[in-house]
Amino acid sequence: MPYAVELRFDEDLAERVRGLWRALEAIGASSFGAGGAPVPHLSLAVYDHEDEVDEAAARDLVAKLAARVAPVNIAVASLGVFPTEESVLFLAPVVTPALLDLHARYHAVAKSLGATCRPYYLPGCWVPHCTLSMQGPMAGVQDALGHLAASWSPLRGTIRTVALIKVPPLLTLAEQALAGESRPR
Repeated sequence: MPYAVELRFDEDLAERVRGLWRALEAIGASSFGAGGAPVPHLSLAVYDHEDEVDEAAARDLVAKLAARVAPVNIAVASLGVFPTEESVLFLAPVVTPALLDLHARYHAVAKSLGATCRPYYLPGCWVPHCTLSMQGPMAGVQDALGHLAASWSPLRGTIRTVALIKVPPLLTLAEQALAGESRPR
């Protein structure tokens, strides 16, 4: 996964996600935030083929999107699991028209990039999520899920920035504050 475009949270929500990462680490569960490198986020797009991504054009897309889109309030209502080989444990935000609009607006302008996005990040397939853990065996996910569910309360916050990252190691190449105006509904 050489490149990704992320939606990053306000500092209060980001710190609450980091607290969940620390809670998982405290019980010996694998945490996505181990080592402190990741920034709590929702991924808009992931591009696996580094040679397809024009980094300057991708930075420009991030800047254009940020200028056109206002910050988006989100509510994280539940925990979820992708039962894949990695057994991804995640926070699931409520899918709102504003969140779907932001996602669609990114992908509308990203067509000009000409890079192949992972299919499950495309409109109509995207499941917005904030990764908490990539556990491996499902038994570890069940323990981690039970631990977090025992004291679960919904989270609220705001998507404040959009970022272009490159991994590994995690390197933020561009990050812009969302500064556009809200679209009327």
